[in-house]
Amino acid sequence: MKRILTPLFSMLLTCFAFTLPTMAQTSEMEQDLFENLREGDKAVVVAVHEGTLDGSAIGTYERINQQLRQAYPNYAFREAWTSRSTFKQVPTPDELLSQLQKEGYTHVLIQSSDLTDGINMQCLRQTVEEVKGKFKHIRLGEPLLSSTEDYEKAVQAASIFGQPKVVNVFVCADADNGNATQFAVLDYTLRNKDMKGWHVATIEGLPTFAHLLKQLKSEKAKKVHLIPFLLTNDNKAALETLREWQEELDEEGYKVSVEMHYLGELDDIISLFCNHIRHAEKYRRLTAREQKLITR
Repeated sequence: MKRILTPLFSMLLTCFAFTLPTMAQTSEMEQDLFENLREGDKAVVVAVHEGTLDGSAIGTYERINQQLRQAYPNYAFREAWTSRSTFKQVPTPDELLSQLQKEGYTHVLIQSSDLTDGINMQCLRQTVEEVKGKFKHIRLGEPLLSSTEDYEKAVQAASIFGQPKVVNVFVCADADNGNATQFAVLDYTLRNKDMKGWHVATIEGLPTFAHLLKQLKSEKAKKVHLIPFLLTNDNKAALETLREWQEELDEEGYKVSVEMHYLGELDDIISLFCNHIRHAEKYRRLTAREQKLITR
Protein backbone atom coordinates (compact mmCIF):
# COMPACT_ATOMS: atom_id res chain seq x y z
CA MET A 1 0.00 0.00 0.00
CA LYS A 2 2.80 2.45 0.91
CA ARG A 3 4.45 1.82 -2.48
CA ILE A 4 1.21 2.87 -4.16
CA LEU A 5 0.47 5.90 -1.97
CA THR A 6 3.96 7.47 -2.20
CA PRO A 7 3.99 7.98 -6.00
CA LEU A 8 0.31 8.98 -5.88
CA PHE A 9 1.10 11.65 -3.25
CA SER A 10 3.99 12.93 -5.37
CA MET A 11 1.77 13.06 -8.45
CA LEU A 12 -0.88 15.08 -6.58
CA LEU A 13 1.77 17.52 -5.35
CA THR A 14 3.08 17.92 -8.89
CA CYS A 15 -0.37 18.68 -10.23
CA PHE A 16 -1.10 21.12 -7.40
CA ALA A 17 2.22 22.94 -7.68
CA PHE A 18 2.16 23.42 -11.41
CA THR A 19 -1.47 24.54 -11.60
CA LEU A 20 -1.02 27.40 -9.13
CA PRO A 21 0.07 30.00 -11.74
CA THR A 22 -2.49 28.74 -14.28
CA MET A 23 -5.31 29.13 -11.79
CA ALA A 24 -4.24 32.71 -11.07
CA GLN A 25 -3.99 33.58 -14.76
CA THR A 26 -7.55 32.44 -15.50
CA SER A 27 -9.10 34.18 -12.50
CA GLU A 28 -7.90 37.75 -13.01
CA MET A 29 -7.65 40.52 -15.57
CA GLU A 30 -5.34 43.50 -15.98
CA GLN A 31 -6.85 46.64 -14.46
CA ASP A 32 -4.72 49.16 -12.56
CA LEU A 33 -6.25 49.97 -9.18
CA PHE A 34 -5.00 53.56 -9.15
CA GLU A 35 -5.41 54.28 -12.87
CA ASN A 36 -8.84 55.89 -12.58
CA LEU A 37 -8.38 58.03 -9.50
CA ARG A 38 -10.62 61.09 -9.75
CA GLU A 39 -10.65 64.41 -7.94
CA GLY A 40 -11.82 63.79 -4.42
CA ASP A 41 -10.70 60.15 -4.39
CA LYS A 42 -8.35 59.04 -1.63
CA ALA A 43 -6.02 56.02 -1.87
CA VAL A 44 -4.32 54.12 0.92
CA VAL A 45 -1.89 51.20 1.20
CA VAL A 46 -2.42 48.87 4.17
CA ALA A 47 -0.06 46.33 5.76
CA VAL A 48 -1.68 43.57 7.82
CA HIS A 49 0.41 41.57 10.30
CA GLU A 50 -0.22 38.77 12.78
CA GLY A 51 1.80 37.75 15.81
CA THR A 52 2.99 38.63 19.29
CA LEU A 53 5.88 41.01 19.00
CA ASP A 54 9.25 41.14 20.67
CA GLY A 55 12.31 43.24 19.80
CA SER A 56 13.55 41.41 16.70
CA ALA A 57 10.06 40.80 15.29
CA ILE A 58 9.28 44.51 15.36
CA GLY A 59 12.21 45.11 13.04
CA THR A 60 10.94 42.56 10.51
CA TYR A 61 7.42 43.97 10.28
CA GLU A 62 8.77 47.49 10.06
CA ARG A 63 10.99 46.42 7.15
CA ILE A 64 7.88 45.24 5.30
CA ASN A 65 6.11 48.50 6.15
CA GLN A 66 9.07 50.53 4.94
CA GLN A 67 9.22 48.66 1.64
CA LEU A 68 5.53 49.34 1.05
CA ARG A 69 5.97 53.03 1.89
CA GLN A 70 8.84 53.26 -0.59
CA ALA A 71 6.87 51.43 -3.27
CA TYR A 72 3.87 53.77 -2.84
CA PRO A 73 5.24 57.14 -1.72
CA ASN A 74 2.26 59.09 -3.07
CA TYR A 75 -0.40 57.30 -1.05
CA ALA A 76 -1.31 57.17 2.63
CA PHE A 77 -0.04 54.18 4.62
CA ARG A 78 -1.85 52.36 7.43
CA GLU A 79 -1.21 49.25 9.51
CA ALA A 80 -3.51 46.63 11.04
CA TRP A 81 -2.94 43.57 13.22
CA THR A 82 -5.00 40.39 13.30
CA SER A 83 -3.86 39.69 16.89
CA ARG A 84 -5.47 42.17 19.27
CA SER A 85 -3.03 41.25 22.02
CA THR A 86 -0.16 42.64 19.96
CA PHE A 87 -0.84 46.36 20.16
CA LYS A 88 -4.09 47.62 21.69
CA GLN A 89 -3.69 50.97 19.94
CA VAL A 90 -3.40 49.35 16.49
CA PRO A 91 -6.73 48.35 14.88
CA THR A 92 -7.73 44.97 13.54
CA PRO A 93 -8.36 44.79 9.75
CA ASP A 94 -12.13 45.19 10.06
CA GLU A 95 -11.73 48.12 12.47
CA LEU A 96 -9.22 49.81 10.18
CA LEU A 97 -11.39 49.38 7.08
CA SER A 98 -14.31 50.93 8.96
CA GLN A 99 -12.10 53.89 9.89
CA LEU A 100 -10.88 54.27 6.30
CA GLN A 101 -14.45 54.42 5.01
CA LYS A 102 -15.34 57.12 7.53
CA GLU A 103 -12.25 59.10 6.51
CA GLY A 104 -13.37 59.06 2.89
CA TYR A 105 -10.86 56.66 1.35
CA THR A 106 -12.07 55.21 -1.94
CA HIS A 107 -9.16 53.01 -3.13
CA VAL A 108 -7.59 50.50 -0.73
CA LEU A 109 -4.65 48.20 -1.48
CA ILE A 110 -3.79 45.62 1.20
CA GLN A 111 -0.82 43.30 1.74
CA SER A 112 -0.63 40.66 4.46
CA SER A 113 2.62 39.26 5.85
CA ASP A 114 1.21 35.72 6.02
CA LEU A 115 3.42 32.97 4.63
CA THR A 116 0.62 30.78 3.27
CA ASP A 117 -3.06 30.89 2.42
CA GLY A 118 -4.23 29.48 5.76
CA ILE A 119 -7.17 30.36 7.96
CA ASN A 120 -5.71 33.72 8.95
CA MET A 121 -5.42 34.77 5.30
CA GLN A 122 -8.86 33.37 4.48
CA CYS A 123 -10.40 35.43 7.29
CA LEU A 124 -8.75 38.53 5.85
CA ARG A 125 -10.20 37.69 2.41
CA GLN A 126 -13.64 37.41 3.99
CA THR A 127 -13.22 40.76 5.74
CA VAL A 128 -12.27 42.41 2.45
CA GLU A 129 -15.18 40.76 0.64
CA GLU A 130 -17.66 42.04 3.23
CA VAL A 131 -16.64 45.70 2.76
CA LYS A 132 -16.27 45.75 -1.04
CA GLY A 133 -19.42 47.78 -1.48
CA LYS A 134 -18.10 50.51 0.83
CA PHE A 135 -15.16 51.44 -1.43
CA LYS A 136 -14.77 52.13 -5.14
CA HIS A 137 -11.90 49.64 -5.28
CA ILE A 138 -10.29 47.37 -2.68
CA ARG A 139 -7.74 44.64 -3.36
CA LEU A 140 -5.67 42.19 -1.38
CA GLY A 141 -2.20 40.89 -2.25
CA GLU A 142 -1.40 37.18 -1.98
CA PRO A 143 0.61 35.62 0.89
CA LEU A 144 4.30 34.78 0.46
CA LEU A 145 3.84 31.30 -1.03
CA SER A 146 1.24 31.60 -3.78
CA SER A 147 2.77 30.22 -6.99
CA THR A 148 5.46 27.75 -8.03
CA GLU A 149 7.75 30.73 -8.68
CA ASP A 150 7.18 31.94 -5.11
CA TYR A 151 8.20 28.58 -3.70
CA GLU A 152 11.31 28.48 -5.84
CA LYS A 153 12.35 32.01 -4.91
CA ALA A 154 11.65 31.44 -1.22
CA VAL A 155 13.70 28.24 -1.22
CA GLN A 156 16.55 29.96 -3.01
CA ALA A 157 16.51 32.85 -0.55
CA ALA A 158 16.22 30.68 2.59
CA SER A 159 18.93 28.26 1.45
CA ILE A 160 21.46 30.85 2.63
CA PHE A 161 20.73 29.54 6.14
CA GLY A 162 21.95 26.07 5.18
CA GLN A 163 25.21 24.51 6.35
CA PRO A 164 27.56 22.29 4.32
CA LYS A 165 27.99 18.57 4.96
CA VAL A 166 24.82 18.30 7.09
CA VAL A 167 21.15 17.54 6.49
CA ASN A 168 19.32 20.88 6.42
CA VAL A 169 15.67 20.86 7.50
CA PHE A 170 13.12 23.64 7.07
CA VAL A 171 10.84 23.48 10.13
CA CYS A 172 7.43 24.87 9.17
CA ALA A 173 4.55 25.79 11.45
CA ASP A 174 0.97 24.85 10.57
CA ALA A 175 -0.42 26.97 13.39
CA ASP A 176 -3.69 27.92 11.67
CA ASN A 177 -4.42 24.44 10.28
CA GLY A 178 -4.46 25.63 6.70
CA ASN A 179 -0.95 24.97 5.43
CA ALA A 180 -0.38 21.21 5.39
CA THR A 181 -0.62 20.82 1.62
CA GLN A 182 1.28 24.02 0.88
CA PHE A 183 4.28 23.00 2.96
CA ALA A 184 4.22 19.61 1.23
CA VAL A 185 4.64 21.59 -1.98
CA LEU A 186 7.64 23.29 -0.36
CA ASP A 187 9.14 19.83 0.16
CA TYR A 188 8.34 18.96 -3.45
CA THR A 189 10.11 22.14 -4.59
CA LEU A 190 13.31 21.03 -2.84
CA ARG A 191 13.19 17.69 -4.62
CA ASN A 192 12.32 19.28 -7.96
CA LYS A 193 15.37 21.56 -7.65
CA ASP A 194 17.47 18.49 -6.82
CA MET A 195 18.51 19.93 -3.45
CA LYS A 196 19.88 16.76 -1.92
CA GLY A 197 20.31 16.81 1.82
CA TRP A 198 17.42 19.28 2.26
CA HIS A 199 14.08 18.37 3.82
CA VAL A 200 10.87 19.86 5.20
CA ALA A 201 9.23 18.91 8.49
CA THR A 202 5.97 20.53 9.47
CA ILE A 203 4.45 20.99 12.90
CA GLU A 204 0.89 19.58 12.78
CA GLY A 205 1.12 19.22 9.01
CA LEU A 206 2.90 17.34 6.21
CA PRO A 207 5.65 16.16 5.96
CA THR A 208 5.73 15.13 9.63
CA PHE A 209 8.60 14.84 12.08
CA ALA A 210 8.20 11.05 11.95
CA HIS A 211 8.65 11.18 8.19
CA LEU A 212 11.82 13.23 8.70
CA LEU A 213 13.22 10.61 11.11
CA LYS A 214 12.70 7.89 8.51
CA GLN A 215 14.52 9.94 5.89
CA LEU A 216 17.43 10.68 8.21
CA LYS A 217 17.83 6.97 8.97
CA SER A 218 17.54 6.09 5.30
CA GLU A 219 20.25 8.60 4.40
CA LYS A 220 22.42 7.54 7.35
CA ALA A 221 22.70 11.18 8.41
CA LYS A 222 24.91 12.18 11.32
CA LYS A 223 24.47 15.96 11.49
CA VAL A 224 21.20 17.90 11.24
CA HIS A 225 20.65 21.65 10.96
CA LEU A 226 17.12 22.80 11.84
CA ILE A 227 16.03 26.00 10.08
CA PRO A 228 12.80 27.69 11.29
CA PHE A 229 10.78 28.50 8.17
CA LEU A 230 9.13 31.39 10.01
CA LEU A 231 8.93 35.06 9.18
CA THR A 232 10.01 36.09 12.69
CA ASN A 233 10.67 34.58 16.11
CA ASP A 234 7.22 35.53 17.46
CA ASN A 235 5.70 32.04 17.06
CA LYS A 236 6.60 30.82 20.53
CA ALA A 237 4.71 27.53 20.23
CA ALA A 238 6.57 26.62 17.04
CA LEU A 239 9.94 27.48 18.55
CA GLU A 240 9.17 25.38 21.60
CA THR A 241 8.37 22.42 19.35
CA LEU A 242 11.58 23.03 17.44
CA ARG A 243 13.53 22.78 20.71
CA GLU A 244 11.71 19.54 21.53
CA TRP A 245 12.67 18.16 18.13
CA GLN A 246 16.27 19.14 18.79
CA GLU A 247 16.22 17.15 22.03
CA GLU A 248 14.65 14.12 20.34
CA LEU A 249 17.21 14.17 17.55
CA ASP A 250 19.98 14.46 20.13
CA GLU A 251 18.60 11.38 21.86
CA GLU A 252 18.58 9.58 18.50
CA GLY A 253 22.32 10.21 18.25
CA TYR A 254 22.37 13.07 15.75
CA LYS A 255 24.55 16.14 16.17
CA VAL A 256 21.98 18.95 15.94
CA SER A 257 22.28 22.69 15.39
CA VAL A 258 19.49 25.27 15.16
CA GLU A 259 19.46 28.32 12.90
CA MET A 260 18.96 31.57 14.78
CA HIS A 261 17.86 33.68 11.80
CA TYR A 262 14.42 34.02 10.18
CA LEU A 263 12.88 34.62 6.75
CA GLY A 264 11.97 38.22 7.52
CA GLU A 265 15.66 39.11 7.70
CA LEU A 266 16.11 38.34 4.00
CA ASP A 267 15.66 41.12 1.42
CA ASP A 268 14.48 38.63 -1.21
CA ILE A 269 11.65 37.49 1.05
CA ILE A 270 10.51 41.08 1.71
CA SER A 271 10.65 41.68 -2.04
CA LEU A 272 8.25 38.79 -2.63
CA PHE A 273 5.63 40.49 -0.48
CA CYS A 274 6.13 43.71 -2.46
CA ASN A 275 5.78 41.78 -5.72
CA HIS A 276 2.43 40.45 -4.55
CA ILE A 277 0.99 43.83 -3.67
CA ARG A 278 2.18 45.28 -6.99
CA HIS A 279 0.45 42.40 -8.76
CA ALA A 280 -2.75 43.09 -6.84
CA GLU A 281 -2.48 46.74 -7.87
CA LYS A 282 -2.23 45.85 -11.56
CA TYR A 283 -4.62 42.90 -11.76
CA ARG A 284 -8.21 42.54 -10.61
CA ARG A 285 -9.71 39.22 -9.54
CA LEU A 286 -12.60 38.16 -11.75
CA THR A 287 -15.99 37.60 -10.18
CA ALA A 288 -17.48 34.10 -10.25
CA ARG A 289 -19.85 35.21 -13.02
CA GLU A 290 -17.00 36.60 -15.13
CA GLN A 291 -15.05 33.36 -14.75
CA LYS A 292 -18.08 31.35 -15.90
CA LEU A 293 -18.43 33.54 -19.00
CA ILE A 294 -14.73 33.03 -19.85
CA THR A 295 -14.86 29.25 -19.45
CA ARG A 296 -17.96 28.79 -21.61
